[in-house]
Amino acid sequence: MIRTRAKTPHLIFILCGIIVANIFIYRDIFAAPVLSIIMLDVGKGSALLVRTPHGKTVLINAGPDASILRALGTALPMWQRRLDAIILTSGSANLVGGLPAVMGRYHVSAMEKSPYGKRLSLGAVSIDVLTTTKSPVVRLSYGATALTISTSTPKGVYISDGKTITKEN
Repeated sequence: MIRTRAKTPHLIFILCGIIVANIFIYRDIFAAPVLSIIMLDVGKGSALLVRTPHGKTVLINAGPDASILRALGTALPMWQRRLDAIILTSGSANLVGGLPAVMGRYHVSAMEKSPYGKRLSLGAVSIDVLTTTKSPVVRLSYGATALTISTSTPKGVYISDGKTITKEN
């Protein structure tokens, strides 16, 4: 009779991996619904990533070049290769130059060119395009909060729970 002995360190390692994975999964499931707005650092252009409380991911403008891919790579989990929508506020090269790179790397469900004054609704979140010049101004509303973003808005992550807006980073 051949006897095999289970290697205890391997089993402990697997058990720890399962526990860590469960912590991340339950943290996402039971997290309070928040709107996350990430001002992406794409050089001289403009790009903004919006993650809605219901899990939608929207890119507003695509920056001047392929540097948008690096910015998206740091803002999104490495396994996410899907964007629910891309909104272009203008045809300016500083805002759409990175679009071919994004389209080549990510699956995009919808793309919209949003003219001045248009309101886009993403469930509880609404996006108003206030200007469409070389430096667009966009207002994002969620609950009782609204955040107006332009190219002069400091880079970083803005979080809204519908009552307050806080800046991380």
